[in-house]
Parts: sequence; C-alpha cells; structure tokens
Amino acid sequence: MIENKKILVTGGLGFIGSHFTELLLDKCNDCIIDIIDIKDYCVSNKTEDLLIDKAEDSTNHLDIIQDSIVDCVLVEEYDYIINFAAQSHVDRSIEEGNDFVMSNVVGTHNLLNQFNGTRFIQIGTDEVYGSLNYNERPSLESDLLKPSSVYSSSKAAADLIALSFYTTHKKDVVVTRCCNNFGPRQYPEKLIPVAINKLLSEKKVPIYGDGTNTRQWIFVKDHCQQVYDTMLYGNAGEIYNIEPSYNKNSEINNNNIIRKIIASVKLNKKYDDNIEYVEDRKGHDLRYSLNGKKLKYLIERSRQHQYELPYLEKTIERDLDYTIMWYKKNKNWWNENITD
Repeated sequence: MIENKKILVTGGLGFIGSHFTELLLDKCNDCIIDIIDIKDYCVSNKTEDLLIDKAEDSTNHLDIIQDSIVDCVLVEEYDYIINFAAQSHVDRSIEEGNDFVMSNVVGTHNLLNQFNGTRFIQIGTDEVYGSLNYNERPSLESDLLKPSSVYSSSKAAADLIALSFYTTHKKDVVVTRCCNNFGPRQYPEKLIPVAINKLLSEKKVPIYGDGTNTRQWIFVKDHCQQVYDTMLYGNAGEIYNIEPSYNKNSEINNNNIIRKIIASVKLNKKYDDNIEYVEDRKGHDLRYSLNGKKLKYLIERSRQHQYELPYLEKTIERDLDYTIMWYKKNKNWWNENITD
C-alpha cells in the first residue's frame, strides 16, 4: 500500500492509463492522484465518470486536468510521474507523423524537464525493437532498436531521452516496454476491439495481408500491475520488458486471435465467412516478441517475503471472454457508432 504520495498519471483517461489509475485508487491510501489528459478522440466521458466515482469511494483525492504534455506546466512536485500519454495508432502515424513526434518526443521531454520527484516511469512499446523473423529469439532490453514506423521511432526517441536524464541529471527514470494490450475500454481502432464490434454487428473483420503477422497479447490489468511493481521495485536507469503471464499462447498471429474471438462470440459461420483480407499496412512488421525474465526476476525477488494468494492459471481465452462481455454491455461507451 502506498500512502501520502503525490502521483501524476499522464494519459490517465486513455485505455491503459485509466486502468492504471484504477489500480492506484485501489493500492493507495491518502494519496493525491492527478491526471493530465488532452481528452483526444479515443477518450470517453464515461471513463472519466468511472474514475471520479471510484475516487469518491476511496481515501484518495483525484484531480483531472485537461492539457497536453507538450504544453503543460507542472504546478506540483510529484513523487511519481507515470507517462502513458502518447499517440499510439500506427496507421495514423503513417499519415499524421507530426502529431506523434510532438506528443511522444517533445511531450516526454517537457515532462522530464520539470520533474524533481522520486521516480519517472516512461511507458514504452515492444515495437521499438523492430520486426523479428519467426526463428529469432525474443527481444532483450539490451537489443539494438530498429523501429519501423513514425510511431515506434517516436517512442524509441522518448525512451532514449528519458534514459539520458538518468545519465546526465541523475534523475530516477525507469523505462518499461510492453507488448500488445487488450481489454475493456480500448478504443475500437485496434485489432481486437475492431474484431469484436464487427462480429457483434454481423460484419466481416478486416485483416491486413495474409493474417500471419504475430504478436504477444497481454490483458491490460496485467500490464498495469507490472508497471506498478516496476514503480515500486525497479532500478533507476533500467529498461524492463513486460510480457504476458500466460503459460501458453504467448504469441498468436492475427488469424488465430480472430479465430479465438469468433469462438468466444459463438458465431455459427465458418471462419472465412467472418473475415476479409485487405491490403497490408505499409512497413507492417512480421513479429514482435519480448523476453520479460528481467522484470519477473525482479518482482519475485522483491516480493519474496510477501504473502500472495494461490496462483490461478490465466488463459487468454478467459480474458478475451471477459473483454467481449464488456463490449456487449457497453456498446455506447463512446456515444457514437464507430464500428461502421
């Protein structure tokens, strides 16, 4: 339990950031939690209401500030800043690269310039390592960065700028890099929520290329828990890969993840009747895979004297079922029909 801390979550109304804020509200006692969020197209007012209601039922104080990390001036000295704020949709970065450079690079630099607290967590992505062949080992934190898009390039730049503040200014900076997230409240422009909404509307799911592009998938709440552990136990100046906690099915190609969703939605049609292959994305990376043993070892070592509940094996199928159930119950979360 964290007590009496001031914490800033940038992008805290977005998909991953809002789940992390929820986690903080559960884990903190008498803390001041501020959110800075530009409230872009992918933010729902319902997410904001959900967090406000949860804060009122806790011992913490939550304040939401509508601002961009590019322009914001920090009037508080925070113990922790967790920087989730980013432009993240690869397709958009191909056409609108300037927004990605400004938010992901300039915005991160602006925050670091003002930070004088205990710890700064820069939230990164596995895409900075570039594409892997099928026979290559998973990426390590020490691997060369080979980003393929403006999105991944801007995130790689943000990581390096953050780490430079540790080297030059001795600021307590930690970088995390995670694989593909899924779960409730993800804006339907990413593969899994697009597929769910299309299938629930009895429409075909568009799949880039031949559908063999392969990714690791992590449930958003698992990602947030590992970021929280890194915030508490991570070593300054280090990078930590975050991989799924599933014992199997860590890497899944797009064809197979859609098959799992179709099975969960329980459609009677054949697979080929539910999908349509479309022109591949420019520079579409074949495969990402992370080796997350460094962080897992750190957490196991740091928690060795703490009591934990008996382990319940997690499966991606169970988490997909939960995610699909949420989308069924919350079709109007963004107050418009965004599946067309």
